[in-house]
Amino acid sequence: MATITEPVVHGRQVASELKTNTLTLFDTTVIATSSVAPAYTLAATAAVLIAAVGLQSPAAILVGFFPVLFIAIAYYYLNRMDPNCGASYSWVSRTLNPYIGWLSGWVQLAANILFCAAAPLLAGTYTLRLLNSLFPGQISQAIVTDPRYIAAAGATWLALVTFMVVRGIRITANFQWVLVFIEYFIVLGFAVLAIAKVATGHAPTQNHFAGNWFSPFSLGNLDNVVVGAALAVFFFWGWDTAANVNEETKDASTSPGLAGIFSMFILLFIFLLAAVAIQMFLSTSDIGNNTTDILYFFSQQLTGSPLSYLMILAVLSSTVATTQTTLLPSSRLTFSMARDGVFPRWFGKVHRSWRTPWVGTIISAILSLAIIIVTLLSPSFNNNIFARLILDIGVLVAVYYGVTGFASAWAFRKVLLTTPGRFLFAGLLPAVGGLLLFFVAYAVLVPSSTGLKFAQAADWATGLPVLVLIGIGLPLLLMARVASRSGFFTEKTVSYVDVGGQLSVSAPGTPIA
Repeated sequence: MATITEPVVHGRQVASELKTNTLTLFDTTVIATSSVAPAYTLAATAAVLIAAVGLQSPAAILVGFFPVLFIAIAYYYLNRMDPNCGASYSWVSRTLNPYIGWLSGWVQLAANILFCAAAPLLAGTYTLRLLNSLFPGQISQAIVTDPRYIAAAGATWLALVTFMVVRGIRITANFQWVLVFIEYFIVLGFAVLAIAKVATGHAPTQNHFAGNWFSPFSLGNLDNVVVGAALAVFFFWGWDTAANVNEETKDASTSPGLAGIFSMFILLFIFLLAAVAIQMFLSTSDIGNNTTDILYFFSQQLTGSPLSYLMILAVLSSTVATTQTTLLPSSRLTFSMARDGVFPRWFGKVHRSWRTPWVGTIISAILSLAIIIVTLLSPSFNNNIFARLILDIGVLVAVYYGVTGFASAWAFRKVLLTTPGRFLFAGLLPAVGGLLLFFVAYAVLVPSSTGLKFAQAADWATGLPVLVLIGIGLPLLLMARVASRSGFFTEKTVSYVDVGGQLSVSAPGTPIA
């Protein structure tokens, strides 16, 4: 494999302006796992999954895990050849098509900005809830549910994490270490305690553990399979942040890809353990009656107050962590696009001392803050806004993940038959993952006679926000093409060839005829 250590811009390697050789493999793995926000994901969606597929939720998680894992493998191979902080955007542009690549970058950016608007609102809600639990005399229940206080608390968290991302990648990574420790220690602790209580007969369990909980064949029908795959996009989204910080990572061509794959298995372990613990300890009816916040209800039934307040802290730290690690790839993605000359120059401005794309980071945060303000002024504001947006975000993610899988198979097409490993991991699995994720997006967006259980709708309004966001990208793409300051849109795409046992780039930077 090639060991490229510098980003490739228009067919040539360039010295990165970011703070290189800063993050270790452990740092990037922490960033990748915290980006997924397992505590919040479990709190918001575990009960939905169990309600949809019953006690086969572990099987559904496994079914959905593999397509996303196949994309993580594609990221590993593509990053080996081109450790560019634009990640998917850069790889798709260079190997598949620059127009598709630009649009893929826009889709990722739209998903990130939406999330950075929704997640702080959730963080604000949990901050007020935690303060109400600790200081009920000062923070009343009316304050906890007041949209103005929720938005103010959320905006404060957004400002804090924005400052850290601007200040430097090292301080961001250190903050992630703290938040991940809090989140994982609490979630894993409660899960292990629940299983121990069930095993020792100290819990009135309704569901006895069975091996077929993990069998995909127990799902019964295609609808349940699609539910598992759809939720897995939401469960596992975020690990690709490791690729967006590749230019700031030691061993830039290998560590980010490995971090993405390692984080997938770490997250799979946490999700499976927590799902098993929840459905062993709680009855099916209890799970169905507490779908909006099953993790907190689970902790209340397990330990009662005040220890159950720890779960509020876990979800809060999880949400703050993922807000920061979603803003992080947004700033690196737009930096890469500006460096390519297809995005406004401001996004490519790097701070002289901190070596971060500080202007682009602040602009992305302001856009998210604007959405928070619009949401606050909306008459339909409520603290379940995150739950309403998660489906739209997941479809956007499925689209750009799927495109990346196709790009990997296409980029390595000339060397797929040279070794079994390349055929399987650089070609077949990424292509299969891309097809499955595109099918998930199609199944959620396109209405059917019955509608998917997860989508809970059978009309075009379900996917309208996604279609509008993608549609907005088309005129922006045209503007980028007209205003392009480089040969980005006219460069010939590249493929990878085997030269003396080493992978190399064929015909880089050649203008399209």
